[in-house]
Amino acid sequence: MVAPRRNPRGASTIGCLFTIMLLMAVLYYGIDAGRLYWDFYKFQDEMETSARFASTQTDEQIRLHLKGVAQDLGLPAEAQRIIITRTQHPRLVSIHSQYTVEVVLPFKHKEITLRPAAEFRQ
Repeated sequence: MVAPRRNPRGASTIGCLFTIMLLMAVLYYGIDAGRLYWDFYKFQDEMETSARFASTQTDEQIRLHLKGVAQDLGLPAEAQRIIITRTQHPRLVSIHSQYTVEVVLPFKHKEITLRPAAEFRQ
């Protein structure tokens, strides 16, 4: 014996539609926030590379390179304020910056301060 079909029209249930809408909202807002953090990590990776090879470059060369990277990534202008510190004992190169981005969430706008930094002991 075959069990009778409950919804012969083939219409979706409310639970399925709600799940799909919830998934779409998470994707919509998550992609924007994910892109911000992806750019942050790319910028920080460039800082680490610059710190590693700082012995072959001047502070101004490093600063110009990182400013160009920040512009290419579309970071705010305040991200281009890069601070480079060198110490002799121990030989340490420190590079850091700070910038604020706005994340748009449902019913709320949130500002997040990101602080990419890198250090390298030579």
